[in-house]
Amino acid sequence: MFFCIPQQAYLSVNTCKSLRERPVGKAPAGAPPKLIACEKCNMHPLVDMAKIPLVTLEAYLGGSRPKTVNLNSPKNKKLLAEIESGLAAEVA
Repeated sequence: MFFCIPQQAYLSVNTCKSLRERPVGKAPAGAPPKLIACEKCNMHPLVDMAKIPLVTLEAYLGGSRPKTVNLNSPKNKKLLAEIESGLAAEVA
């Protein structure tokens, strides 16, 4: 479990990935559209690389809460910039 800053909620890593796989905007019948928070999320690369504070589900249910990741820290800004530049290079 981790704290999702865009949604302001505690999520599991698997829930984060499944929310990102939803379609954007209007979706076919039966398929829920992606949440606006997930459309604009810049946190998911850190989730995928396990660079965020996590707690187990058992610990979460026992009252433990993970710390909120600092997206403005120099380390995280550098990681996000590297990912964005890598994606831009793939597109070009």
